[in-house]
Amino acid sequence: MVKYHFQGLSDNKVKENREKYGSNTLPPVEIESFFSKLMENFQDPLIHILCVALVITVILSFVGYAEWFEGVGIASAVFLATFVSTYSEYKNENSFQELQEKASRVKCNVFRNGSHISEVYGFDVVVGDLVLLQAGDKIPADGRLVAGELHVNQSTLNGEPHLEKKIVAPENYEPTTRNDFLDHYLCFRGTVVEDGEGVLLVSAVGSSTLYGELAIELSKADERESPLQIKLSNLADGISTIGYIGAGFIVISFLFKQFVMDNNYNWPEISTYISNYPIVLKDIVNSITLAIIIIVVAVPEGLPMMIAIVLSLNMRKLLKAKVLVRKLLGIETAGSLDILFVDKTGTLTKGKFIPRTFISGSAHTYKGFNQIPKELREVLSFTVRESTSSVIGEDGQIVGGNASDKALLQFLDKESLLADYQVKVEKEILFHSERKYSAALLKVPLSGGPTGKAPKGIVTCSHKLKNDEKFVEITCLKGAPEIVLNRCTSHFNEDGHIEPIPDSVGLTNSINSLSEQGIRVIAVAVSREPLVETETLPNSLILVGIVGVYDEIREESRSSIQTARSAGIQVVMITGDKKETAIAVAHQIGLISPGEESQPGVVLTSFELQNLSDNKLANMLPHLRVVSRALPSDKVRFVNVAQSLHKVVGMTGDGVNDSAALKHADVGFAMGSGSEVSKEAADIVILDDNFASITQAVLYGRTIYKSIQKFIVFQSTINVASTLIVFLGPFMGFDFPLTLIQLLWVNLVMDTLAALAFGGEPALTRYMQEKPIKRDQSIITSRMWGSILGGGPFISAMSILFLTNDYVEAFFTRNGEPYQPAFLTAFFAFFIFLSVINAFNVRTSRLNLFDHLFDNKGFIVVVFFIFFVQIVFTYIGGKILRTVGLTSSEWALVVAMSFSVIPFDLIRKFALNLFLFKSKKNINKTD
Repeated sequence: MVKYHFQGLSDNKVKENREKYGSNTLPPVEIESFFSKLMENFQDPLIHILCVALVITVILSFVGYAEWFEGVGIASAVFLATFVSTYSEYKNENSFQELQEKASRVKCNVFRNGSHISEVYGFDVVVGDLVLLQAGDKIPADGRLVAGELHVNQSTLNGEPHLEKKIVAPENYEPTTRNDFLDHYLCFRGTVVEDGEGVLLVSAVGSSTLYGELAIELSKADERESPLQIKLSNLADGISTIGYIGAGFIVISFLFKQFVMDNNYNWPEISTYISNYPIVLKDIVNSITLAIIIIVVAVPEGLPMMIAIVLSLNMRKLLKAKVLVRKLLGIETAGSLDILFVDKTGTLTKGKFIPRTFISGSAHTYKGFNQIPKELREVLSFTVRESTSSVIGEDGQIVGGNASDKALLQFLDKESLLADYQVKVEKEILFHSERKYSAALLKVPLSGGPTGKAPKGIVTCSHKLKNDEKFVEITCLKGAPEIVLNRCTSHFNEDGHIEPIPDSVGLTNSINSLSEQGIRVIAVAVSREPLVETETLPNSLILVGIVGVYDEIREESRSSIQTARSAGIQVVMITGDKKETAIAVAHQIGLISPGEESQPGVVLTSFELQNLSDNKLANMLPHLRVVSRALPSDKVRFVNVAQSLHKVVGMTGDGVNDSAALKHADVGFAMGSGSEVSKEAADIVILDDNFASITQAVLYGRTIYKSIQKFIVFQSTINVASTLIVFLGPFMGFDFPLTLIQLLWVNLVMDTLAALAFGGEPALTRYMQEKPIKRDQSIITSRMWGSILGGGPFISAMSILFLTNDYVEAFFTRNGEPYQPAFLTAFFAFFIFLSVINAFNVRTSRLNLFDHLFDNKGFIVVVFFIFFVQIVFTYIGGKILRTVGLTSSEWALVVAMSFSVIPFDLIRKFALNLFLFKSKKNINKTD
């Protein structure tokens, strides 16, 4: 049966209409402009203070009490703290939006070039197109219904959760207003079909649609903060407090040195110094500026944004792994998953049903369609074809419909598929996971159609119409055997005649035998009784037979299940299949071992679940592995119960009815082939529907989390070291061991460059051997504290040793005399090299520093870039950077001393590992 007869637009007409009415694209999502972001960053109180200091310094330089490059230094601080961070944020946000838009394009089925159905992107739809809409589709444009009947969720436009019924508009219908959501004939872009099917005639596209007018409001970014962002924000606040306290001490130490130490603790000299107001003002400005620079360096103002930077760098990797992150919250939380509820069909299996077997009501098994006796075969093909939700094209093309309907149609041969008896669908109930069946009331002409008359068996069991003797009515249905068989009183025998079912026990055993092989079974039946209520099946059904369809297990499912379990994630398979089928599949993928299904709480059916209280379910949940005959409402309950146990819950889904569970879960995984409403509800879209890609999402979640931790250790180590050096410097006779501009270069190394270096860290499979990251776990672990409190003081101690050691200073001479400019240049390079080389220690907790080093080429590039720029600075910096050129022997000493941080940290790691090993051994002995 060709369900809909429409002549679609030709390619030339499509082009003409696009030029005339416009394309179906919306204005790009409005992103805060670069200038707006820049102005927002200028609102920072620290920036205001720096600007005041800049004005004072410029004035002092004009009257001869300050060098001109000191003003340049402060201006550079303002530039780096505003322009660079603004550019980085702006670029990452644009990159993120571009990738999101590219990966989340919606496709739809459109009649084009005659009656051929083509799959096109939503933005290719034009005015005049005829779009086939089915349950789960997002409506791509505004228009009116010209065939079928829909139940549409319009909450994206009007906020109302209840469904609106849409029916075919009368001829020449003209709406009184174009934004009446209650108009039964109008459909709107952005709304979702939750039930029914039909054909939409497009009347408005792009910005001309109602959705287009509301695009700015509808496309606002999700501003909720994720747990990790909150952790980072709190950490930044803590470090900021320490930074402010440290800055206060630096002001005091600097002024004490200028006021007291430089005047030999002599009051008359101090008084003379104080009376020289410009000098005093200059020193006060310098001390405050130095303190502010230390705050700029020490305060991790970019730390809460680190997640966005790292995720932006990993977005393309994630897309290559077939993972689209819709919400930042999702990928962060994926690394913390404790329990994952996963759909069987299409995720653990390929989702491509292959019809293999047919069992008649007399329990005879047939391995192919053409092996079935002719009379019974004709009844089966009529029932399957005329009651399908799929659309059959004139060339036998099967479009739309659910996977079961497609599989049943594929069971038929082409001749049966294209048979046309001019049957009209009077009433239709589409498949719903709660109903577990679909049905259609058909009006069959006795005279037949282009390919002849309807099968004799169908006509025999039909209901004759009193008012029209030319037609008969029959109800055809398909569904779960336990629902259909309970109402079957008879069956079609091999000759196409109706008789009582001879051996119901034998038939049940045959069905169970298929189920135990992991084969899904679908019962096909008819009834003389018409469909009266949409939720009520006719009481007396006639069984046509049972079709067994096989959904092949994905090759990678078994290994991916083991990977997830090794990562400490409890995997629970949810399926609408019979219990026997679910257990068979669970065995095949290694989710349960032989005999484990008999243990209490390992396998549950939806019926058993309904008889359990939440407390009992909570007690059974740790043992649960399989849920069969599941309903959408069961998913929401599982999420709520698991979350009550403080578990981080992941949920997969692809249907309209899964959206509630996806929203409630900590991480919702929608399938790429699923409904648009499920994708909108989810945090992550698995583009290839593959469970292996879900484990990749978990791996990347953990990798990103670890990259952020590495960044924190690297930055905090330099914070501790630079603050100690600047604080202690004045007491060692150095006003500025590191100048203002040098500290700004340190800040650039710490923030932007470090983010680039650690953002490309590889996703290592060993991360999936670790336990999930707990929701309330501190982002700084004991190992991290060991690295920070070990590396920071060591770098500062080595720096102080460098500054105060006479032998070191004596090495930097010119014309046989110690040369302080070369010495301070060497110290600047030494501090940078020491900090950067420490990055090799930070990036791995192992003793092998080359562990997967070359998998992150960006890290190597950044390190060499810093070394290169640092060396160039020494030759071109001059007074501005307080640098001079160094000799090759001087460079050799600086580099050699810089590598001292590696053996120190290796010893620290070895001692820590030894301590942890002994502690673990003692705990095991106690146990």
